[in-house]
This record gives sequence, structure tokens and C-alpha cells, in this order.
Amino acid sequence: FAAVSGNSLDTDKEVLLNLKSFLEEQNRVNRGRYTEWNERSSNPCEWYGILCSNGEARIIGIDLSDSNISGEICHNLVYLNLSHNILGGELMLTGLTGLEKLDLSTNRFHGEYLDLSSNNFSGNIWTGFATLIEFSVAENYFTGSVPASCFMENCTVQILDLSENKFQSEVPGEISNCKNLCWILENRIRNFS
Repeated sequence: FAAVSGNSLDTDKEVLLNLKSFLEEQNRVNRGRYTEWNERSSNPCEWYGILCSNGEARIIGIDLSDSNISGEICHNLVYLNLSHNILGGELMLTGLTGLEKLDLSTNRFHGEYLDLSSNNFSGNIWTGFATLIEFSVAENYFTGSVPASCFMENCTVQILDLSENKFQSEVPGEISNCKNLCWILENRIRNFS
């Protein structure tokens, strides 16, 4: 959608209205509550799913959960909630360096490629990647261990990139449940084929 330059709530509003138009164009049926933006109030901080900074100076987050969205994803967000949608296709979230919270739960990710690399993410790794074909969280700050529960029976992962993180243990033996795994990248590369 169209790019907007500026540094104010008005420019944020213009970006949201561009996003609304884009989403309505991409999703002609089963639209979410973003269609209500700008109908009852011209203040975007009062719109459904919009999170503003203290004092309503800027928009700092967009919650598009349960919106049946398909299409491309926006960049430069702090909080992104796309849960309970019908997201499909290739999902690459690289370069979202300001993103602090990401919720992709209850979508139709299966057999997709999910790249969350180079985003400064920290904490524990997402455990639901076993239904994907390729999964990358390289160059982040994930800590702790990779739980055995990540590698459920019939794991479909073929390429797994965990490199350049701060994991404190080896990948568990349950990785053998991923029968089609060709490559795993940790702090070193191992070929499983």
C-alpha cells in the first residue's frame, strides 16, 4: 500500500487508512473490525485494535486478531497480533527490529516457510514450528533450551535454523521425530541427510 512520511498521529492515521483500504481490497469477504476504522471517530486511538502511546501521541501497535486476513504484512511495528486469521503462503518477518510482541496463534500455518531471523527476539522459542517445512529464528536472543515438545511425532520440518542465539543446551533427541530434516543450523552446521 502507499507509503506515508511524517511523524505525527495524523500521519499514523493516514497509514492506517491506507492499511484499511489495502486489507479491504485483499479481503473482499469475511472482513474484520478494521472496516470500522474512521466511521465513528476520526481519532485512531479510539479505533478497534489500535494501541497508542501514553497521551495518544503516536500509534504503537495494531491488533488485527480474528480478522480473516490474507496478503502481505506491515513492517516497523512494536506489537503485532495476527492471531485467529487465515494466514497462509510464505510468511517472512525479517527486519522487524522494533517488534516486542508477536502473536500468530490459531492460523493455518502448515507446510509454510517461517523466517523470524534478525529481529532481536528474546525469551523462549515458539514450540509450534513442527508443522512447518522451514523455520528460522537465526540472529536473535532466544535463551534457555529448545524443548523436546517442539519435535512432535510426524514433525515435517526439513530445514531448521537456530543459529546465532543464546540457547543453553543442545537440541534434544526428539529431533529424530523430524524424519525429513535435512539441515539444522545451530552455532555450527550439521547435515542430517
